[in-house]
Amino acid sequence: MDNYNFLLFDVETNGIGSFRPPTQTMTQIAFLKFNRDGTILDTGSYVVRGATELSKNPAVTISKERIKEEGIDVNLAINKLLNIIDKNTVLVSHNYDFDSAIIDTALRKHGSQFPNIKHFCTMKASTDYCKLPKTGNSSYYPGYKYPKLIELAEKLGIPMDPAKFHDALYDCIITKKCFLTGLDRGIFKL
Repeated sequence: MDNYNFLLFDVETNGIGSFRPPTQTMTQIAFLKFNRDGTILDTGSYVVRGATELSKNPAVTISKERIKEEGIDVNLAINKLLNIIDKNTVLVSHNYDFDSAIIDTALRKHGSQFPNIKHFCTMKASTDYCKLPKTGNSSYYPGYKYPKLIELAEKLGIPMDPAKFHDALYDCIITKKCFLTGLDRGIFKL
């Protein structure tokens, strides 16, 4: 495990479209590349152009004005992430399936695709640890609900500011703390 580096990433979207399959439009991408002791090797956070409508959901924190003023081409932002992947990289995300699919959808529009390499999902890996009961119709099925990042951080005792969630870079910082704490405590296995 000491030979690995970890590339943790998160995306924010416009909140319009489905989760399964993910059809939302990316509004921000952020990443942290770090080694096992937590030393950050590279980082990036980019607001991206493309979204023309935004959901009124409070989880959508990137405004149209910010997209217009700060937004860069989505492929340029994604390539900044892809260019730092090497043979020792393990991709990490909280809700890997959603985040990687949003990126993959953007890449496929230009004839490329997200790499299929070793990856780790903190959301799925922490479900049995958090033991959060399912609600609504899903409560008829066995198992626990997937924890939100804030729920995992609370369970692990990670200090955080709930008002800062849904900024991709802040979410990466908290996910990194959760991931390393989970590894240190034996909750997560690679």
